[in-house]
Amino acid sequence: MIVIKNSTGEIIKTIPGDTKKTLLKQLNESGVEISSACFTGICGACMCRVESGRDNIIDNFRGEAGFPLAPEEIMTCISGIKDENSEVVLQTIY
Repeated sequence: MIVIKNSTGEIIKTIPGDTKKTLLKQLNESGVEISSACFTGICGACMCRVESGRDNIIDNFRGEAGFPLAPEEIMTCISGIKDENSEVVLQTIY
């Protein structure tokens, strides 16, 4: 399960997780609009903060981030989840 919060911490939506898609694709397909531009992990527009479930995230699911990230930050366009049954809580930054 993926829980997404806005930048003020309010829950926007909870969706089932899919291990075959990036987090950004899953969120967009469920109607959650996350800023995005490059879809390759370079620009940082889709960056989110991981509140919980960090161990269940694959950072390099579809590529490498274009710049160093803090341990709690991910690029949703290149990140995925390891287990559909785990819970991941993300908070948008922008």
